[in-house]
Amino acid sequence: MNAANTAGFGAEKKSRRAHARAARRALSPSTRDLLAQKLAAQAMKYLAESTDTAMRVGAYLSTAEEPDTSVLLTALVDAGIEVYLPVCQPQYQLGWVRWSPGVELRRSALAPVDEPAGVRHDARLFEQVHTLFIPALLVDQRGLRLGQGGGYYDRFLPLIEQQATRVAALVYASEFVPTGDFPVEAHDRPVDVVITEQQFHTIDPR
Repeated sequence: MNAANTAGFGAEKKSRRAHARAARRALSPSTRDLLAQKLAAQAMKYLAESTDTAMRVGAYLSTAEEPDTSVLLTALVDAGIEVYLPVCQPQYQLGWVRWSPGVELRRSALAPVDEPAGVRHDARLFEQVHTLFIPALLVDQRGLRLGQGGGYYDRFLPLIEQQATRVAALVYASEFVPTGDFPVEAHDRPVDVVITEQQFHTIDPR
C-alpha cells in the first residue's frame, strides 16, 4: 500500500469511527440503559448455550461511548463466574485483574479508562478463560472489528489465539454491518462471536 492509499485508508477508518461514536452519543440515557439490559441478557444466553460451562471470563469496563457493560458484569458475578478486566501496560500490552462489585477502580495512567486494582495476570490466565468479551465500534459479517484505534487488543489477541478462549465482540445491532462497510488490515483477526441486544451470532471461520 503506497503513501496515498495509506492516508486514504486511515481517513476512511477515522470517518467510520467518528460516525459510530456520534450515533452512540445520540442515544438517550433511558435507551442506553434498556440496551444494556438486553445486551447482558444475550451475552448470558450465549454462555448458557455454550457446549462447556463458563467458570471464568474476560470482559471490560465500558466508557461513556460504549455499550454499557455494568449490567453484564454484575450478572456474570451473580452467576458464580470469575470476571477479569484489562489494565493497560507499557508498550500497548494488557494485564488482567479479577473484578467483583466494590473492587477499587483507578484511572489508568496510559489510557482514558478506569481499571481495577489488584494482582495482575498475563496472557497465561487465558488457558482457563471460557470467553473474552471485547469492545468494538463496528463488526462486519466476517467478524472483523473496527476498534477505538488504541491497538491494545490487536496486540493481545494473537497471544491467545492457540487457546480455546472464544472472543466475543459487544456491539449494538446497527453496528453489526455487512462485509466491506469499513476498511480492514492484514493483521486484523476476526472474533468468534458477535453479541448484540437482539441476538448473538457465531462467526463461520471459513
